[in-house]
Amino acid sequence: MNLTEIMREYDQIRFTQNELEYEGHVTEVHENFIKGKFFEKIGSHRVDDWFESIIYLDDFKGLKLEWFFEGQGCDNSAIGVSGAWELFCS
Repeated sequence: MNLTEIMREYDQIRFTQNELEYEGHVTEVHENFIKGKFFEKIGSHRVDDWFESIIYLDDFKGLKLEWFFEGQGCDNSAIGVSGAWELFCS
């Protein structure tokens, strides 16, 4: 799987690592990894400053990585659909 065919810069993602939740956005997309800016969160509150990190495709499942998929109609429009968080399965 090539991530450059699926993800784009500024896509929103969230993941869990060691029972801690993180949320942020993609800053760079490469074939087998992404770079992003993230923050730790508890519930809906941000509890830490932004930090940069690289996440490799092989680690996506272990992190329960989700990305915000903006719903699109058959004509590639998003009329009436706001999108949803989807579990990224590699």
